[in-house]
Amino acid sequence: MGGLVRVLFFGAAAEAAGRTEESFTAQDTAALRRQLTEKYPALAGIPFRMALNKTLLKEESVLKINDIIAVLPPFQGG
Repeated sequence: MGGLVRVLFFGAAAEAAGRTEESFTAQDTAALRRQLTEKYPALAGIPFRMALNKTLLKEESVLKINDIIAVLPPFQGG
């Protein structure tokens, strides 16, 4: 399937990307992860997880048009 998805960056991932939101076209989350780390090399040094439509991913998933992906780096407790 795949298609245009909305990517939301949070915390250190937003700092690494220099933005909080962007659109990408990808077939699955593995392809999207590759695109993200190629476009924003600083992301490669951050152990981030992804959520698909508000559900934290435990494995790679197929993407559909208009899916929303959140890029979630480790958060500091306080």
